[in-house]
Amino acid sequence: MSSSFATEPESLGFKEVAAGEQQSLNQFEQRCLDQAQSEHDSARTSLSEVASNDGGSLQRMATSFFSPRLQAQRKHVWFQFLFNIFALAALTISVFSLYWGALYNRNSHLGKVRILAVIQDDGSLPGALPAIIDANPGGWHVYTSEQFQSKYHINETQVDSKIEHLVHTQKFWMSLNVKPNATNALHESLQNPSADPFVASNYFEAIYESGRDPTNFRSSILPLLQEVELSFQKNYTSSYLPELLSHTNLSNASPANLAAAGNLEFGSKDMRPFSNYVLLGPLQVGLIFCVLLTFFQLAMFGPLHGMVSPKLKPAHILIYRYCISMTAYFFLSLFFCTVSAIFQVDFTPTFGRAGFMVYWMSTWLIMAAVGGANENVLSLIIAWAPQYMGFWLVFWIVSNISPSFFPLALMNNFYRYGYMMPIHNAMDIYKVIFLNTYKGTLGRNYGILCAWVVINSILFVPVLKLVGNRMKQNAQRAAAAAATTAAAAEKA
Repeated sequence: MSSSFATEPESLGFKEVAAGEQQSLNQFEQRCLDQAQSEHDSARTSLSEVASNDGGSLQRMATSFFSPRLQAQRKHVWFQFLFNIFALAALTISVFSLYWGALYNRNSHLGKVRILAVIQDDGSLPGALPAIIDANPGGWHVYTSEQFQSKYHINETQVDSKIEHLVHTQKFWMSLNVKPNATNALHESLQNPSADPFVASNYFEAIYESGRDPTNFRSSILPLLQEVELSFQKNYTSSYLPELLSHTNLSNASPANLAAAGNLEFGSKDMRPFSNYVLLGPLQVGLIFCVLLTFFQLAMFGPLHGMVSPKLKPAHILIYRYCISMTAYFFLSLFFCTVSAIFQVDFTPTFGRAGFMVYWMSTWLIMAAVGGANENVLSLIIAWAPQYMGFWLVFWIVSNISPSFFPLALMNNFYRYGYMMPIHNAMDIYKVIFLNTYKGTLGRNYGILCAWVVINSILFVPVLKLVGNRMKQNAQRAAAAAATTAAAAEKA
């Protein structure tokens, strides 16, 4: 590979890439000046007619914007103004719609939120529950104890643990477990004065993991279960309990038991609670900062690449660029992770004392994935239209966060593209590190990030070739324009 690069340096154009990167910050301004000088000979001619008496040197003459001599320039200004407005409108409507669309019409997607209900009690108390569930939104899956045991090939002693396992492995967002003997316990508390009061939360248990989506679970997912609870409470207090009391001999009932029977609330078990709001830093906006840091890395190292690359063979330019980028990401990821350590984020829930190292190495990989795409695309944009660098940055951030910051279950299926985006996989990894959520997707998450790094590294070779050719053409045009200007000056 090295020998083939060495024999064709001009065709690959790596030398021109270095020169182009060194001038990327002022390239657009220079291009506009060159274009103005080449297209508007009339303005240059008029200036040549104005000479001083002490030797005939040319002096630039200020004039009104509406001067007839600036007619061509005015047309160019208005055309460029309208084009820029159109480009900004296209960016705003197309790219920002990705983010707005992720929040649009959520209620129409509630059926994709999978919720499990297992009714183990075969008495009359939960009898109205299936009908209430059917009348409320959500993708409910309702089973009796026998049906649940048959479907998952377990016995009755394994039902509770299996329900928790299904929620933890993210087969369901949450579950409602109605435990055995709920009806008997209620009746016994009303008929036997020595019986314990009926505590509904011991028999109706909601199981979930708020850490699966710290920002959206309690506001968008949990209310689906709470609506069922409210409907069931209303049915219980207005229909079931009055009828039960009318057919029950209450002469021996304990007042405390009667009071307890009037209160029906679901218990809750949050297996992976989210309570430390500092975690929203690395789990959300911090990931946008990762993208921005890789952009700054490219901009700040550009002059260095321009100085070193012309002295290297083409193959060594590639090695140099790869090494510089990965080393920069290595230290940037360390600085990024240090911020979380400064604010006492707990790295130990999943990997113990190795948690910080896992966090650091994962962030390094994430920066390499998003940074490689930045480097490839921005190199092309700098070569052809550097004024549109911000367009790419906005698109890259919005396209990553739209399917990542909100539950995919509440979005149109179009947003399933998020499974392949670096930021979506980064969030899954971080939730495992900080909240000990399900580890079963880690293989896919790391695999996708590695794929981004490999693909970007492969694409970097043809990108450099294209950019090199473009920079060579720009240099030739600049030289021709300079020669034309010098000739015109001599004639004047």
